[in-house]
Amino acid sequence: VLATMANSLKQMSMLTSTSTRNALYNSFRDGTRENLGDITAKGEAQVAIVDLFGIISGVCLSKLIGTSVRSVILIWILLQVFEVSCVYKQLIHVVFRMLNFERLSMVTNSFLDIVMDSNNGDSRVVGRTYRDLLRNGSAKDIGVPTPEMVAEDERIFLPPNHLSRRGRSFGSFGRAKLSPDELQSLIGIFKRQKFLLVVGQDVKNTRVRWNHIVDLTKKGEALCDDQLEAVVEQLRSNAEENCHIVLHVNANNKDIVKSTLALAVLRRKLSQSIPTVEELNNIQESQGGDSLRKVVDSYRHRRTADCTDLIEATCKQSHDAFSLFLKVLSVRGWTTPAMGMFGRVSMRAEWPIQK
Repeated sequence: VLATMANSLKQMSMLTSTSTRNALYNSFRDGTRENLGDITAKGEAQVAIVDLFGIISGVCLSKLIGTSVRSVILIWILLQVFEVSCVYKQLIHVVFRMLNFERLSMVTNSFLDIVMDSNNGDSRVVGRTYRDLLRNGSAKDIGVPTPEMVAEDERIFLPPNHLSRRGRSFGSFGRAKLSPDELQSLIGIFKRQKFLLVVGQDVKNTRVRWNHIVDLTKKGEALCDDQLEAVVEQLRSNAEENCHIVLHVNANNKDIVKSTLALAVLRRKLSQSIPTVEELNNIQESQGGDSLRKVVDSYRHRRTADCTDLIEATCKQSHDAFSLFLKVLSVRGWTTPAMGMFGRVSMRAEWPIQK
């Protein structure tokens, strides 16, 4: 049984290795060494040498430690830890110039940190910066992360950050139970776009929420500044989470990049619209705890109809910055949106688009 399990796991590892090895070899092409066959031959030769070195090391270790089960298991654990560490060091040096959702999210947030004014989310900020950058030809000065920089910070063994996951960024109309009036409003705002931005809690897929709003149901007990700060932070987290993209059936990868940029802008606007600790404290002191609970609940349960002005500003702002964003991606060494770049996003819808 153990031999069967060992051979099965060995075959699985070999299949995984052969399916990903070409991508690793392709990352070593630097423009001057374009012969992939030469790189592959050197890589396979190194594999053979390492296999022989492993056999020799195993023979030497067996003579040194003996054949006791405890010693063999201890050495095996140490060697496995060493191997995983070496694999991790190898993977962080593999550079992928093609964007996936996690890399696109990292680059988009960095782009907005530079282009947008963190204290003013008005579209005029992006418009002015956009014109200045085009006039001065300084798209190279926008220091978004390069593929080499992202490779160092990209998660390998752990899943992507919560907001960088495709399942959180893309959804359907039913995810937030979009009403017909809200849908017509969104179609009017995104009339020439192949995506829509929807605001609302995910009522279709219930998930366990680890961050709970501080209990505000205790009547007659005022919240201190630390509790109000926790409320603000969790409201901002919920605001960024409770919005998603709905793609049109004809949307391509360029539309996906543009919608991701627009979603990042909307998340910032929703987060910035949350009241500060001072504002919540003033409401609590002047109007009482009941009014504070109503204000907090109104922000927790915001829907598309409550954020029409923010969505409209997001549409204009992302449209103005999109061409600059594509230029920055090209300058910083990223592959421009192409077929099959993001895989398949199956959750799509159809609505009339104006030409």
